[in-house]
Amino acid sequence: MTRRFRFPAPEDDSWHWFEVGAAGQVLRQITFRGPDSVPVVAAEPVEVAQTRQACGEWGVRLYEVVYGVPVREPVVEPPGARSVDPREFDVAWGRARSFRQCHVRHDTGPLPVGTRLTGTFTASPWGPGVTGVFVDVGLPAAGFVDASVLLRAECAWPADGTPAEFEVVDLRVGVGRPQIRLRPTAVPAPGEPWPRHGPW
Repeated sequence: MTRRFRFPAPEDDSWHWFEVGAAGQVLRQITFRGPDSVPVVAAEPVEVAQTRQACGEWGVRLYEVVYGVPVREPVVEPPGARSVDPREFDVAWGRARSFRQCHVRHDTGPLPVGTRLTGTFTASPWGPGVTGVFVDVGLPAAGFVDASVLLRAECAWPADGTPAEFEVVDLRVGVGRPQIRLRPTAVPAPGEPWPRHGPW
């Protein structure tokens, strides 16, 4: 039976929200901190396990940069905890996940925003000009350049195997393998080909 509850932690000015299974295993955890209820954790242990399987402890560290560090042991509902209905929990979960993904600068951990990497563009499964291009940066997580970056630059769509230097602009972590969002540190002038050798 799934239970949902929340309780305060005055020692660090936090409220912990937990969704737990019958044995107390954590299914989802949210932690809000401070008078503005800033989300500092919005983690799902199943996702952590999937990330570990795909990318090892390196990937788990990326996950924790994005979604915070969850508790690792079963949780016992403390005296005085307040019950939370499923809809209330889902609304809080959506708010916390969105905040952690979109409004937190991921500038700690193994791959801080702003890190420079070299890599090569790989074949886009969607074809030139659509969605974006994957990048092999020699790490367990895939690199990705959004199509809007290249379309704004009005540059030629990079061919499979084109080398380049990139800057980390964001991290995306969800089900499966994390994704490193990148932008090239330089692009060719409109109408000019990408250089055959890199980085620039």
